[in-house]
Amino acid sequence: MSFDMSFGSFNVNMTASFGFTSASFNQTVMGSFSSLGNVGAAQLFDFASSFKLNLGNDRPMYILPPRDFPQPAPVPRPDIGASGTPAGKGLEKNPAGWPEGSVRTAGGYTVVPEGGTNWSIYNPGAKPGDKPDTRIWGDPHVTEKDGGKWDFTKSSDFVLPDGTRIAAQTSSEKGQSVTKGLDITNGADHVSITGVDGKPQTSDVKHDGYEWRAQHLAENPGRDTYKLGGDGDDWFLVRNGQNQGEVTGAHLDNKTGRYEQETNGKAYNVDPNLRPPFGSDAWGNMLRNESIDYISSQFGLDPYTARNIGEMFHAEHSTSQYFQNLEKLSAYTGPFGGLFGLAFGWQGAFDAVSGMSDAMNSLADLHASQLGFRGAFLY
Repeated sequence: MSFDMSFGSFNVNMTASFGFTSASFNQTVMGSFSSLGNVGAAQLFDFASSFKLNLGNDRPMYILPPRDFPQPAPVPRPDIGASGTPAGKGLEKNPAGWPEGSVRTAGGYTVVPEGGTNWSIYNPGAKPGDKPDTRIWGDPHVTEKDGGKWDFTKSSDFVLPDGTRIAAQTSSEKGQSVTKGLDITNGADHVSITGVDGKPQTSDVKHDGYEWRAQHLAENPGRDTYKLGGDGDDWFLVRNGQNQGEVTGAHLDNKTGRYEQETNGKAYNVDPNLRPPFGSDAWGNMLRNESIDYISSQFGLDPYTARNIGEMFHAEHSTSQYFQNLEKLSAYTGPFGGLFGLAFGWQGAFDAVSGMSDAMNSLADLHASQLGFRGAFLY
């Protein structure tokens, strides 16, 4: 089976064998989109519309959402063929005012590794010194800002409404474990935090976010995932690809030897204000994050193929960044601001130089991404 994918200005054709029929594939995809509810529905609409499959009979099949799929009616739908989805910085290390080693996401969430097994998540708008919206501590306990409490044992993922994925590594898959490390991804960015059970060490921002994320999901298809929803302090358990509902508690199960979560079966929901603004760079990152999560976890890909698909997403991300930075640069005349600098002072000149630097960095990133992708699929 071969499929063509178009994301903004980047197009690719790949051939792969997924081991299922067109009917089962269509049922899988349609069922998944139907179950998404309001989780990025408007964003994924454009992705689904641009996903074309050729099933070997020379009759391309376009997978479109079901009739009841939510439409972004208040906002004109972007023309994928005419412009790329926005892309931007995914993660920032050491945001001003926060403890050393903290990480800020594109959507404004802040992850703080406290050490001694403890780490916290602050929602957008939170300030240093505020009470965390979620705190994970001990073996590991989860304390929500609204008073909710529960526990987990196994290494698990925590997904934020802006698409950020936090992969938490624990010390044991049974008994009473503690958090040892975190891998955080958003867009093309990836940060590793080691020593959470002692003195945390936060890596510099690496630019393999899509690749690492796709491979991670392919290598851990049954990993428990907790999705932040509701008003920002409710966590929903996704197990084996199925939403189990909001987590309301946990108990230590003698049969499995680990904490088992108690859920209420409630459908996932999230306050739209916790998601990035429509059309922003963070929104573009979220769209790609959710898309790559779906592809990597639902199609049963091997880790190598999944990582290659991550490279494709990275290349498209870099393409969009490159043209965005060129647009910023084109607002000025001359390499140092030209007439704009004369009329409005030195700030215009500095902005122009910054735009030129960003454009060149994006072009270099694009070149590296496409070389890796080409090597994976064409040779």
